[in-house]
This record gives sequence, C-alpha cells and structure tokens, in this order.
Amino acid sequence: MIRAALLLGCVGACSSAATKPVAPPTMRIAASAHLATISEDIELAAGSDSVPGTLVRPGEPGVFPAIVIFAGSGPTDRDWNSPLIATKNGSGKLLAEALAAHGAVVVRFDKASSGKNHISVLGQRIDVYVDEMRGALAYLRTRPEVDPARLYIAGHSEGGLHTLRTALVEGAHVKGVLLLSTPGRTLKDVVLGQLRAQIETKAPGQAEALLAPFRAALDDFLAGNAIDPIKATPIPGLQTLLRTLTSPSTAELSRALLVFDPAAAVAQVTQPVFIYNGMRDVQVDPELDAKALHAAARGSTLVLAPEADHVLKHETKSLSELRADLGAVELGYNSPDRGLDESTVNAIVSWLATH
Repeated sequence: MIRAALLLGCVGACSSAATKPVAPPTMRIAASAHLATISEDIELAAGSDSVPGTLVRPGEPGVFPAIVIFAGSGPTDRDWNSPLIATKNGSGKLLAEALAAHGAVVVRFDKASSGKNHISVLGQRIDVYVDEMRGALAYLRTRPEVDPARLYIAGHSEGGLHTLRTALVEGAHVKGVLLLSTPGRTLKDVVLGQLRAQIETKAPGQAEALLAPFRAALDDFLAGNAIDPIKATPIPGLQTLLRTLTSPSTAELSRALLVFDPAAAVAQVTQPVFIYNGMRDVQVDPELDAKALHAAARGSTLVLAPEADHVLKHETKSLSELRADLGAVELGYNSPDRGLDESTVNAIVSWLATH
C-alpha cells in the first residue's frame, strides 16, 4: 500500500511538471526580422481621462521591448494625419508597423484635441501631454507581451519636447529616448527662423524689418500681456499666426511651449538618446536643431538622413526646390504614393537593436 501511494504520488507530480506552462521567449528587436504584425485599438488612462490609441505588436509569442510614439504639433493624430491635410498616408502608422515588424510592441495615441481624443487643450497646462504619455507607459507595463524593463519613448517634431519632459519625470523607468525631427531651440526661435526663411525667399533683404513687429509682439505675449495681432503687424499671414499663438484660451500652454529649452532638457537626460533629422527637412534645421541637441546630450547618437523630409519620408527634391513652395510640401507629406525613408527606418531599428 505504501508503494502504491508513492507511485501514485510520483505520477501526479510528474504529470504536473509535464504540463507546466513554458514561459514565452524574451525577444529582441532585429534588423533582419520581418514579422507579421497585429494591430488593436486600445484606451489609455491619463488621470481621469480616457485617451484612444493603437497598439501594434509582432504576431508571434514572446516578450518584447516596447515603444510609445508621440505625434507632432497641431491637430496631428496618432497616425500623423491632420484634418488640414487631405491625404491620410501618415508616417506615424507606417513607423509603428515597421518597428513592430522588427520585433517591438508600439503604442501611439491621439493626443489632446486630435483625432478621437475629446480632451480639449483649451485652458490646459503643458503637463497634459506628459500625463498622456505616462498613461501609455503605464498601459504597456500591464501587457503580458511587453518587457517593462525595455520601454522606450519617441517624439516627433514638437512631440519630441513632450518626450523630453516625460523622460525627465520617468527617469530610469524608460530605457531610451528617440527625438525625431525635434527642435534643438525654443519653439519661439524655430518659428522666427521658419518665418525668416520664408520671407527671405519672397522679399530678399527685408526679413528682419518685416519680422521686427512680430517678434516684439511675441515677446510682449511671453511677458504675460494680451496681444492685438492686427495692431502688432500689417501682414495678414503674421496676424493669423499671432492670433493662433497668443489666443487667451491656450495662452498658458503656448507660453510654456514657446520658451521650453530642449537643449537644456536633453542635457539632464540620463538614458541613451537617439537624435534624428532629415536633411530635406524644411521645418526643423539639422544644423541648428539636431546638432544642438547632440552637443548638449550626455550620451547620444546623431543620425542625419540625406534624403528624408520632416515626416521621415523619402524626398528627392533639393531644399531650395522645397522652400520655393512650402504649402505644397506640407500638403504632400501624406501623399498616397510616398513611403518612409529606408535609411531612416534602418537607423532607428539599428539603434534600438544595439540598446
């Protein structure tokens, strides 16, 4: 009887060991990977608010590194589409799917006042964006296919500023930071630089004189004063821009954005930083922005893609050709026939694989 009991006990133990679940393998991002991907709609929590987003993951078992992507300025949604641009071939969606195919779980979301996000930026502080990004990170930490020790944050254009602010709050809880077409100067300086280049193209030698009233009005606004755009400048286009930047309903948010110094912020980041700019970018300057960030960062990798534009797509036109018709450039960002710049995707994947 004792023998039988022991035997039965052995059978039970052996059976239990044989059916013990096998832990999914720990997966790495790889340049050589070409995985099928799965997309799903998700809801993130940012405080008491719900933020709609999309998660893209490799379509095979495993525990993967994960990335949160923050979109650029204006009403740009999770795919990097905007109601101001008719076509919908957005680089955010293309990038997320490309990174997932190489072995990453990727979350992107509609930031406040974009896409299906009903959170209004009216009366908001700049922290609304950090709250959303931290909500995405918190969500990823709940996913069984995500390795919480390998979380990365990426921001495009203005989104890079919010990514930097998130990195400073999260600290060692994120493993790396990717700044894609991100300003290295204050947004005030970027705006003035863009306007100077546009005016110089149409009215050579007159840029500084025409910009002086606009600059004075902007400084007055940043000092805390209300602005009358019509009194500030006689140029209709500059009046419209001033009206947008200085609107009382978004004044607190605008002031914080315009004076935020990304070079000073990146100098405080302790994680590895990937800094990227396309050399055909007419909005963010590789010399004044990307190189400034690289110089300020403690440990960073700088990539300048020779034939990529502001939204990471392949561009064969020269800068002078592009600057001659900036309206057409922006409208063409999401043209159906345009794809991501291959060297850009390779550089991002290689950096992630290394880290």
